[in-house]
Amino acid sequence: MTNDHPPSAPPPDSVMTQPLSSSLSLDHFRSLPWASSLLASPDYYPIHTWSRLPKPSTGEDGFFSGTLASSSTIPHCLTIRRRDLIPPSPEAPAWPAPTASPSSPPSPNPPDAMMLLSLENPGVCGHPSTAHGGVIATLLDETMSLAVALHTASGGHPRGQIYTSQLDVRYRKPLQVPGLVMVKARVVARVGRKFWVRAQVVQEEDAQSTGGHLEWAKRKLVMTDAMAFWLETIPKL
Repeated sequence: MTNDHPPSAPPPDSVMTQPLSSSLSLDHFRSLPWASSLLASPDYYPIHTWSRLPKPSTGEDGFFSGTLASSSTIPHCLTIRRRDLIPPSPEAPAWPAPTASPSSPPSPNPPDAMMLLSLENPGVCGHPSTAHGGVIATLLDETMSLAVALHTASGGHPRGQIYTSQLDVRYRKPLQVPGLVMVKARVVARVGRKFWVRAQVVQEEDAQSTGGHLEWAKRKLVMTDAMAFWLETIPKL
């Protein structure tokens, strides 16, 4: 990371495109069957998580790279990006009403980015052994930001800044802690500097409550749905 990287700007190309070959978190997730199966997909590869890299000169990302990076919060985090991105629709989608069903039918298109996270007690809990809703919203927002960054203008020094303008979160099931969580996000539409993003928080079913399924046979449950509207601002010359 260079010292003159603008705060809130999309990550440098080197961070978003260069495969991650070695890290403690990569080794950790390779040891978990579900995470290992995601890492084995030929359509995806792991990269550095930009918001987990400390930026002491500006303080940017201090919450995710510091406060939520301890042994009692989220000690391990790994980002996986799609190798070949699918261009988003050029038409803005309909925004769901507050009282509408929490989830629309799943899209046939795969996610642009996935984030694997190990949640630990007690730092991310609200209710006992349950992730706080604010933490869940943070995980969705962070993963969405990476999906948007993959679709912004490329270049050695990205221009412009990306911000969440609106975030709609639908909590469907309690997110268990401790546990492995996968957050997936995809840019569903882009009109100029406007981005519409869908994301979901997914967790494996609890084997203890289902008779002890084999690891590969556990169902993957959508715990939270979200949709967001993002903006890329015009750079100052």
